[in-house]
Amino acid sequence: MLILRLIFRLIGFLSIVVLMLPLVLLTITFSQKINKRKLNKKTINMWSKTLCFVCGLKLTTKGKISSNSTLIVANHVTWLDIPVIHCYKLVGFVAKAEIAKWPILNIVAKCGESLFITRGRQESRKEVLEGIKIRLKNGRSIAVFPEGKATDGKSLARFHRQLIHAAIEEQKPIQALAIKYINKQGRRNEQIPFKKGENFIRNIVRILSLPPSTVEVTFCTPIETINISARKAAEKSHSQVAEVLALNDYL
Repeated sequence: MLILRLIFRLIGFLSIVVLMLPLVLLTITFSQKINKRKLNKKTINMWSKTLCFVCGLKLTTKGKISSNSTLIVANHVTWLDIPVIHCYKLVGFVAKAEIAKWPILNIVAKCGESLFITRGRQESRKEVLEGIKIRLKNGRSIAVFPEGKATDGKSLARFHRQLIHAAIEEQKPIQALAIKYINKQGRRNEQIPFKKGENFIRNIVRILSLPPSTVEVTFCTPIETINISARKAAEKSHSQVAEVLALNDYL
């Protein structure tokens, strides 16, 4: 059963990468040239939903995502967090510089108007902060993973406030997203995060072999950024996500 599941999903995965992705990229390039963001959004949305389906993920939603220019903050467990969020909203991501070198995902990230940050470099952080402000000022949304790294999903790390400053300065709302990967037993799916020493390709193959599971995305109440500090906004959004993750003994 496991071998058959892996074979069928691998065929599906290669199909959407080899056959579907080039068409997606052409459509995105065309939509950007004629300034049709709705077409861009629909294209990314469709490709992301197909990718999640091939990976055995069933999407469920709680709450409502903001339609305005928003800074999205979410807990971070896996590379799948990016297509999961793109199933709902076209956003640029602030991603670690290493992702720009990952196969497949780097193309999607760049087409999604992502910004790449080099950890430990002050100059890189300033450039990304300015990039976030420009996108928010132009009416676009951008997503960050304020934990600063992917976790094993067993706990929620502290939310760093540095990049949240951009939303405060532009007075744009912040919306927290809680992402939960749930197995057939209704418990946290411990097989989704990267295993120790596992590279990107090996992680993809292992995920394709897993039984079907659910990803539950909760859109928390947006936080208005007038008369609030970045520290308070980080703490409040962290509390919102932590509260959702604590439900049903997920953590």
